[in-house]
Amino acid sequence: MEALLEAIERARSNDDPYLEDMHVAGETLEPGTDLGFFEFHGIELEQCSLVGINLARASFYDCTLVGCDLSNANLTEAFLTRTRLVACKLTGASLNKAILRSTRLISCQCRYLNAGEAKLEGAVLEDCDLRESFLSELRLQKRSRLERCSLVRADLFRTMLKGVDLSTCDITGIAVSDTRAELRGALISVEQAVDVAALLGVRIVEYS
Repeated sequence: MEALLEAIERARSNDDPYLEDMHVAGETLEPGTDLGFFEFHGIELEQCSLVGINLARASFYDCTLVGCDLSNANLTEAFLTRTRLVACKLTGASLNKAILRSTRLISCQCRYLNAGEAKLEGAVLEDCDLRESFLSELRLQKRSRLERCSLVRADLFRTMLKGVDLSTCDITGIAVSDTRAELRGALISVEQAVDVAALLGVRIVEYS
């Protein structure tokens, strides 16, 4: 098991920001560590602290991150393909304009996440906490799914949800445009109809 920081420093000294086939557990990188434009192939990170590091325009191919803390990390315009994040913390992190292709986020804490203008291509988010996240102009393409996620008070302005199944998610208090165009064609449960009715200004009357 190789030390992550040593591998990073070696890659920098060789002027080749490329890491592959590593299994790293329990390491901590200092906030502000710059890994922008790095490429990671087949990397497995377990219980690592990556708080506040810079991964802008970094690329992840066939990687797995389990129980890692990426709070306030900068993944702006990052590219993730066939990558899994399991029980990771992304509170306050930025995935602005990132691309997630055939990637899964499972049981991740993503409160206050900024994923504005990100593109999800065949990506799946399962059991993730996305409360109060900025998901404006998020593009959900090619069978991307949200399953059992909390979207409470999330900003979905200009995120078109046509064909997206939200029936297992909590959509209480989501923010959309005045026209509510984002919700046209979305799939919701009977219980969620109350939340959608509130967005539309409709009052549901119960008769005894």
